[in-house]
Amino acid sequence: MKRKAPSLQKSLPRYYFLVIFVTFTAMLTAFYIYYTKNLRASEYLNLQNVCDSACSNMEQEIEKMSTVSLNTIYSKDILPGIRGIHVDQLGTQQTYTQVQAIYNSISAMIGPQQTVAQINLYHKNGFSVGTGFYTYNKKINLEEKSWYSDVLAENGYKIMSTPQPISHFIPTAAIPYEPYYISLTRLYFDDVHQMEGAVEVLQKCDTFFSFIDRLTAANPSLSLLIMDRNGELIYPVDERGEEMAHLTAVLAEKQDIPAGRTVHVRDENGSKNALHRQTVKTVGWQIYVFEPDSVITRSLAAPTFLFLAVLVAGLLLTMAVCFSISRRILQPVGELTETFETLVLDDVFSHTIDTVSLPQSHYEEIQTLITSFRDMYNKMNASTMEMLKSQENEIRAKEIATQSMMKPHFLYNNLANISVMAEENMNQEIITLTENLCDYLRYTSTGSEIRVPVSDEFLYTQKYLACMNVRYRGRLTCDFTLDERMGEIQIPKLSLQPIIENSLKYAFMKKPPWHITVRGYLDAAAGKWLIRITDNGVGFTGEELRKLTHTLESIRDSKDITRLKIGGMGLQNVYLRLLLQYGPSAILTVENDPEGGACITMGGSIANVRNS
Repeated sequence: MKRKAPSLQKSLPRYYFLVIFVTFTAMLTAFYIYYTKNLRASEYLNLQNVCDSACSNMEQEIEKMSTVSLNTIYSKDILPGIRGIHVDQLGTQQTYTQVQAIYNSISAMIGPQQTVAQINLYHKNGFSVGTGFYTYNKKINLEEKSWYSDVLAENGYKIMSTPQPISHFIPTAAIPYEPYYISLTRLYFDDVHQMEGAVEVLQKCDTFFSFIDRLTAANPSLSLLIMDRNGELIYPVDERGEEMAHLTAVLAEKQDIPAGRTVHVRDENGSKNALHRQTVKTVGWQIYVFEPDSVITRSLAAPTFLFLAVLVAGLLLTMAVCFSISRRILQPVGELTETFETLVLDDVFSHTIDTVSLPQSHYEEIQTLITSFRDMYNKMNASTMEMLKSQENEIRAKEIATQSMMKPHFLYNNLANISVMAEENMNQEIITLTENLCDYLRYTSTGSEIRVPVSDEFLYTQKYLACMNVRYRGRLTCDFTLDERMGEIQIPKLSLQPIIENSLKYAFMKKPPWHITVRGYLDAAAGKWLIRITDNGVGFTGEELRKLTHTLESIRDSKDITRLKIGGMGLQNVYLRLLLQYGPSAILTVENDPEGGACITMGGSIANVRNS
């Protein structure tokens, strides 16, 4: 049973609803993508700024401690004073005075601003002295220090420790709580550059990382972690740092995280994170700053819900308006439908279409529809006439091609040549000429094939030239080269011979010998087949080239079949037939050969080859 068509009153609201729904959905999607992109860019910039600020601050803090250690080494009072102390005399009055002088010098080095928390000095003779938050002097074994082998390997360059409780640095210090400190240690040398001892500068972690603490507090959604070159945790010092170190280790195993660029990684739970890394070059520390991607998506929730609410309200309002409009439009549309039903198809081809009585309406859209209906009938009439004209032109083109294939003057010339050759008893030459002439005439007179393989066109063009060469008595030489891969490509029949004929007619206005080269090849990169015809004639003048180029361009733009003229298949005819077969990919260029003479290139797209 045939399904009943839906009414306009029901269909119109559906169509409006679909259009509004698609439009609003596209707007929501575009808004979401744009907002997300900008938000991510802002967050990534914030990640980079936080990481860069942390890296810069760490370099400053390390440089501050390094400067203090160097000033201690180059002090005129501290190291000379240590060299004058004998370990065996510790506790004596003389040693006490010397140690007090060293204390004073170290305290002056620390300064009233408390640049660092503690300075410890170690001599290879076993003497150690330090002051700051804790003052001591004692005998030690320098090689038993945990940092000794590392600092010795650096040959005097500074090394940084991981945060450790004060008991790690000064076991004898009696402090009721265990604050964390970080140290910078380097060797110092005597006058002959022999290792003499080490200087250790301590700084309290609360002071050293104070800027980092403020930075992370100001960005609660970000997590910041610092690790040394050995992968040991530097910051944060609390237990949360161990969890972050584990997370970063997992992230680092998944991909090589580049420095100075924000990347996306997923943790072991599959959560997406934005991660940025920088390197503190002076000590090789790695600073990681990352933010969960969920922080960004959560910020999109409020505007997305708001937009969805607007979308729903807009759709409901649209539905109500559409129902109202459809009821008002239904009556004039019904009248218009009745008028359409009275019309028949034969009216399309009559001249009475303007006299058909069409309904009137005060709606501009209905009036436009009526006018469009009348214009449609007129255009259908014009299109039908144009289609008939095109068919007529196609038949005419085939007739022109068939008529142009036969060249009476070509036959007359060859018959005259045969007559002369018969008088001179050139029997073998007559046989060869007759065979070539018969083959060529059979090829040109066969009208069933509009398109032929390139190999056939090459073969019969050579036979044509063989016939013509009898007339020129060896003054004309020809060189044909064809890529065997393009032998079966279809081209318009007799598209090569007219170009050769033009060369014989116009190009050789100079003394022989004359030479024509025909080369067929494939341009795989461009996807084109090409046939290049060159001669050693006089070539084209600038004015001729300009006119020919303009004519070919006008043919490409118009594809005017009326340009096919009876009595010739010249460049215009060849190009037009190439356009009819290959469309926009057809090629026909005219130029002068750099070595002299004319050069014509014809071709088309391999992919757009149309079978006849």
